[in-house]
Amino acid sequence: MEVPSWFKEDWIDTDAKALGLYIALLYYIFFEYFDKNHIIDSVKAEIATKLTGNDAFEASNSAETFLENLFTDKSINIQVLSVIEGKYYNKFRKACHKYFKRRYIERLEDKDKKDLITILERLKLRPDKLTKTGSVYFSSLSDSFLYELLTGMNFITLNQDERRKQSKRMKNLLETLSNSGILWFSHIIPAPFLEEEFITKLTSSEEIIEESAPSYESFEVEIRPTTSPLVIKEAREFEGKKLEWKVLEEIVGKNLKSMGFNYDLDRELPARGGGTIEVDVWAWKKIGNTTFYVYASCKNWDKEVDRSVIDEEFGRTMQLIHIPHLKIFVAKKLTGPAKDAALADGFIVIEIGEKVLTYNAQEIYKIVYNHLKELFIGIAPPELQRFAKLAREYSEKLRSLADEIEKISG
Repeated sequence: MEVPSWFKEDWIDTDAKALGLYIALLYYIFFEYFDKNHIIDSVKAEIATKLTGNDAFEASNSAETFLENLFTDKSINIQVLSVIEGKYYNKFRKACHKYFKRRYIERLEDKDKKDLITILERLKLRPDKLTKTGSVYFSSLSDSFLYELLTGMNFITLNQDERRKQSKRMKNLLETLSNSGILWFSHIIPAPFLEEEFITKLTSSEEIIEESAPSYESFEVEIRPTTSPLVIKEAREFEGKKLEWKVLEEIVGKNLKSMGFNYDLDRELPARGGGTIEVDVWAWKKIGNTTFYVYASCKNWDKEVDRSVIDEEFGRTMQLIHIPHLKIFVAKKLTGPAKDAALADGFIVIEIGEKVLTYNAQEIYKIVYNHLKELFIGIAPPELQRFAKLAREYSEKLRSLADEIEKISG
């Protein structure tokens, strides 16, 4: 499916125009049942709350031109509009971030700031409607809904004074979302405001930087000897662990952490078709101006993994709104067809040779570490690979020298 021939890129050649058109695009996607005049008037009114002066003028003209052409094309459908959002998403993201008003967030008390972040994290998992890039729509964002989303408690069960207090606080958070530019039309939150990086930096002093396509050459590789003190320390954390399936996930997560990643276990992520997908290990790392995502599936089984499991995992990765840049599959062993399918589907396969138990957890940790270390060094620039090779050689020479000294002193 392609962008309609009538769509002109000069409608989004400035940030103001891009924001205006994006507001119109999302409003139409979620409120297509309204007539043309109602949609145009509503979009212009929303633009007036986000922009002023010449920016507002540019945005309104761009939005109206887009909508006029949209209503002329009788063959248009929501899928086509999703294609437009996807193709020009970087432009829309840049515009959203440019006109985001951080000052409204900064006025909040620390507790309210923290709660606002929690609310955004949970809202993206509970939409009534969802675009393919992750823009969300809610039929109702009431004070009681936000309170229950935040606390898991029934708003009605609160006593009258507490209900009044929490209602006022939730309404203030909703107003902050709207005034800052995150919430549109009281029902829509665009995808750029739900990205992990944006939410992470929402209450910090760091500038919110635009993402672009990942560059493997900019990947920061930290080179350590295989038996570095850090590896040994991390591996020992698994001594005496309760024998359960989660141990392998923890091993993979902590290995990624040792290489500079943040990670979550059993993370619920929004799916393209709605709902969520649970991921064993979801890791992310800032690389230049890009967030690099890692998906890891861990099967701590006695039996071999067959082809059907790989097909299922591949399907799950393709349904995620944020498709991972790196996919890892860790298991005792895969059947031949399963391993072939996994490699063909772009997975990095780590066969650990045995199920993780108390006695072998340290060894499995080191096996996973070595696989990941070699992977990241392998995709690094040639010069960095050369340094890694030298580091290994010097490490071996130092070990040899230490052995000789021990013999002489001994």
